[in-house]
Amino acid sequence: MRWRLSPIVLLVMPAAGALALSGCTRDDRGEKAAPPPAAGAPPAAAGGVAEPPVWRVEPTSVLPSSPELLELGKQVFAKHCAGCHGKDGRGDGLAAYLLYPRPRDFFAARHRLVSTWEGVPTDEDLFRTISRGMPGSAMPAWAQFPERTRWALVHHVKSLAETPLAYGAPTADDPKQGIVPVPAEPAYDEAARARAAQVYEKSCAPCHGATGKGDGVQKQIDTEGFPTRPRDLTLGVFKGNPKAEDVYRRIVAGMPGTPMPSSAYLHGEEAWHLVHLILGMSSPLQRERVEMKKLQIVARRVRSLPQHPEAGEWGKVPNVNLHLMPLWWRAQRPEEVAVQALHDGKEIAVLLQWVDETHDHTAMRPQDFRDAVAIEVSPTAEPPFFAMGGATEPVNIWMWKSERQADLEPAFQDLEKLYPNIGIDAYPNLTLSPLEQPLRHALTLQSDPTFVTGWGAGNIVSDPTRKSPAEDLTANGFGTLRARPKVDQQVEATGVYSTGTYHVLFRRSLQGQGPDGVTLRPGTTVPIAFAVWNGSAGDRDGKKSVTIWQDFRLE
Repeated sequence: MRWRLSPIVLLVMPAAGALALSGCTRDDRGEKAAPPPAAGAPPAAAGGVAEPPVWRVEPTSVLPSSPELLELGKQVFAKHCAGCHGKDGRGDGLAAYLLYPRPRDFFAARHRLVSTWEGVPTDEDLFRTISRGMPGSAMPAWAQFPERTRWALVHHVKSLAETPLAYGAPTADDPKQGIVPVPAEPAYDEAARARAAQVYEKSCAPCHGATGKGDGVQKQIDTEGFPTRPRDLTLGVFKGNPKAEDVYRRIVAGMPGTPMPSSAYLHGEEAWHLVHLILGMSSPLQRERVEMKKLQIVARRVRSLPQHPEAGEWGKVPNVNLHLMPLWWRAQRPEEVAVQALHDGKEIAVLLQWVDETHDHTAMRPQDFRDAVAIEVSPTAEPPFFAMGGATEPVNIWMWKSERQADLEPAFQDLEKLYPNIGIDAYPNLTLSPLEQPLRHALTLQSDPTFVTGWGAGNIVSDPTRKSPAEDLTANGFGTLRARPKVDQQVEATGVYSTGTYHVLFRRSLQGQGPDGVTLRPGTTVPIAFAVWNGSAGDRDGKKSVTIWQDFRLE
């Protein structure tokens, strides 16, 4: 007899990685996140996508510190930031080991994105970082918070610093103090392009490479001793805002604590020419795609639901493309997951699609990992930290695994599939007569569950007889992920891999079952988030790509 035990997967969705590495902005479109639509509100205007919540990363005003703001910042930090940055902000949260780049240590306060000659962030720098997040890391956007809440976080983060953050003002004797001024943008003509190319070759190419692909010097470390690498400028991933004036300040002020030095000697036209050259290495579309936004996904009401992920009905359902951020950053990654949703008043159907160049559908060898995707739903309008919820704020997780799908098509995958000459231990099957006992080549399904301990104990993750490749899970914080009781397992799923793309259809009753089952009601909105694992990249457990919380509205 032989069997394969599938360890339960820890779905950790850490939120913040290195808060101060990048802090700039996007276009300005309002002040704070709009509240979820009330029950009975009209459906989305544009098919499956409603107008996104108001999303502003530039402050409309500056709020000075106050005892009330500091207390608010402390509370919000404890709920949404401490999981990565640690309760005291030293970069040692429970999820920190899963993140690359590492979360920022606010005690040491070596902030990366700065606008001053002194290498110190302004309050506005910190506000923009909190609001926009940091593409190229696991630091998510928090622009959905009210502006006052974000200012509260700014002042709390500053209060954690061992040495107060301070910078001067320019004087006649020393003009290079305070905020780096951005001069008027000059014309970018052929002569300017030629000069920019010369400057880039001398000052940038040794690290970023001759063509900007980040293939220069690879062995680099930051001031904390952690490995880092030069950015591939052709991907359009800017930790700071890719607006021209912000890229100008990154060049002139550098990124303190990293191998990216200050290039104050370029201040003026040469820095501007370099800005144009660098931004020309990627497209506005590339830069837009990596911005983390909170959108509203609308599940249309229909008479009947599609039964298959490639059913023709899905071609008429608008999709919402959500940016995925790898918690352990890498350039080759799943960039987006497309979400479509329908319901018929009794059941919900959610179709997820994402690009993956490899079909990793087995994890029997130690070096192999499966592909997977998961949906996280919060029962509360004010959701907890999106990494596994909180102690008193559970989240419901629906997880599909490619390996489980392969077990159903056509049969359970035994170890003998990869190791035909494997040595095994033989245990009796107490449900069979002596003449019917399984021999060397018996299948796991012919075994007595008593001796397959996970299966025998009722663990659905170890049960080879399950008919669904999806698991219905719950969590109350890091390290608490567990399968819901078998009687409460409601989620069905079907996954198809074709032409380098996964198509996974989840279906579940709208009515939640059991104490941790989330009930979805037409006319209401619930927080929802997504995660994708790429097995060939070594993704497993908390190493994955995630979205931030989105609004999920049922018509």
